[in-house]
Amino acid sequence: MKKTLLTALISAPFLLFAQNPVQELLVKNAYSVKSSKESVKYINNEIPDGHIPGNSNFSSKAKKDKNFSSVVLGNTFYDLQTNASPGRRIVLHDDGTISAVWTASPDAGTGYPNRGSGYNYFDGTNWLTGRDNKIETSGRTGWPSIMLLDDGRERIMAHESGTGGFISSTNASKGSSSFTSTGPVLDDKSVVNVDRVPIWNRSVATNGKVHTISNYWASEDAGIDVVTRNGISSPTSYSRWDVVGDTADVVHILLPGYDSSLYTTGGGDGYAIDARDSTVAILIGGLGDPVSLWKSTDNGENWTYTDVDNYAFKGSRGPATLFLSGDTVNTNDGSVDVMIDGNGDVHAFWGLGRVLGAVSTTDATDTVINFFPAQSSLMHWKEGDTAARVSGVAFDQNGDGEYFVNTETFQNLDASNNVPSGLLSAARTGATSLVTMPSASSDADGNLFVVYSAPVEGAVHFLNANFRDIFVSYSTDGGTTWFGPQNITQDGRVESNFPCAAKMADDFLHVIWQEDATPGTHLQNHSAAAGSHPNDICTMNYAAVPVSDIINNVLGTDVITSVSDVNRDAEVFVVSQNQPNPFSGSSEVIIYLRDASPLTLTVTDILGNVLNTDDLGVMNRGNHTVTIDGASLSAGMYFYTISGKQNSVTKRMQVK
Repeated sequence: MKKTLLTALISAPFLLFAQNPVQELLVKNAYSVKSSKESVKYINNEIPDGHIPGNSNFSSKAKKDKNFSSVVLGNTFYDLQTNASPGRRIVLHDDGTISAVWTASPDAGTGYPNRGSGYNYFDGTNWLTGRDNKIETSGRTGWPSIMLLDDGRERIMAHESGTGGFISSTNASKGSSSFTSTGPVLDDKSVVNVDRVPIWNRSVATNGKVHTISNYWASEDAGIDVVTRNGISSPTSYSRWDVVGDTADVVHILLPGYDSSLYTTGGGDGYAIDARDSTVAILIGGLGDPVSLWKSTDNGENWTYTDVDNYAFKGSRGPATLFLSGDTVNTNDGSVDVMIDGNGDVHAFWGLGRVLGAVSTTDATDTVINFFPAQSSLMHWKEGDTAARVSGVAFDQNGDGEYFVNTETFQNLDASNNVPSGLLSAARTGATSLVTMPSASSDADGNLFVVYSAPVEGAVHFLNANFRDIFVSYSTDGGTTWFGPQNITQDGRVESNFPCAAKMADDFLHVIWQEDATPGTHLQNHSAAAGSHPNDICTMNYAAVPVSDIINNVLGTDVITSVSDVNRDAEVFVVSQNQPNPFSGSSEVIIYLRDASPLTLTVTDILGNVLNTDDLGVMNRGNHTVTIDGASLSAGMYFYTISGKQNSVTKRMQVK
């Protein structure tokens, strides 16, 4: 019996989960859940009675202004950095320099033909500038991993999305923006002589080897059949490349014990890898699947298996046995991370998921798994543990003991790629939970950190989805006790998502993330009919967060939650993203006014210089179209601001 994932939503924290098959239960009210978690000590909130219900460890602290700022590494129109797990995309080098990569596209062309690996480097003083184009000379690439080789060169491994395999790009020394790229390697065709398309790689380097895990893409329309091995559809495979010999040692093998007794299907980005000296750790998850660890202490020659989360409903019989159990159970949401600490011990992290077994509504002989996407906890397990613990949670912003976000935040588009009835938008990333995408780090003192993405209570886009921020939790005792959450990005007016932390921290925790004007992504959440997520340019951001601020609990959690373009109790107007964007000549903006208002249009450059101001006159209630004249503007990034009596909205635009 196959495993199919369906969505079920619940509307109250104490509602008993339905035991009948439920494909979707749309709720009009926002989801709320008690925010107290016994193994996480809350460190920052303003609650009148001084504690979160059920958590006597809480202590109240006021927010401290951030003594760090973020840096824009580059721009991208391609806005899906991962389907689930963040991967290794930023490296702190021993001399304090930093390298970072991301999936980038300099334009919004159909299919993003110029997509590839964005790259930037910090030399101790400055970052490189003008980093909007890919480093590869050909191919449509993405999902890059970056690593430092033993000889001081950097290597970026990114998948070739058309034919499969991985483009290996190497520079002469770290920091050089000139890379030499190979054709696709590890494409699997030389092994089986069939059209297999391995993509979504995660790669690390140690002791002269590059270790890679990946998944198989399939498309009926493209004539690419599903790969089935060991009874698993689209399995996760392991490869190893010898750097000195420039050849493959191992090509797409399945790890020992990885078969249909554990999994029925693989999934793009439902896995993570780390390496330290001769130790390599691979973590594989998946919604409705176990969290499994394979560890090698001899550079990938031999492996030992550990069942990390004790999930009882594994493999091909999992959905059926889960259905027969009549219960809902915790699982992972497919977003995982793995880290080897200085003692050689492995730490595993994952977003908490919850699933329910049911009979398929289309095939009475089949069983399916329903899942509940509004889960709000992050889990941690360390080697030697018998059970996982909570390491991160969403934050109760208003201090009422509940975490309250709108349904649009954790809903996805329907099967026809439309916004579900009754909602204004849909902003979930894949099948992930509310608290998701863990990325772990450690410092020389043994302190552990995990950054993650979570929606901000009260920070709502005008299409009713909550914006996300990047949060951090920390542990000073090897992961037994976690303190958090603290908010790194602290904005609430833009979508901060897809966090990735350098695996090693020094005096700073080094973090990158993507910033978007709209919750969700254009790739996964845009409805053409509703215009819910325009193809706007995004920025890749970096911040060095002082470790002392994190451990002294002073980052804070307060954010701006009264978004400037939403005020439902007063004069309201909504300003769309200009279309087309980028543009030459002219572009149009749609405005919605709840009440009549005089309006002005102001265009500024990236330094804030006012280039043009137009008096648009008084516009009546309803929809209006405003034309932006860019004929006199040279190519580059600009901002346009629509202002009324009480409201002002500013958005980015690009002239080409």
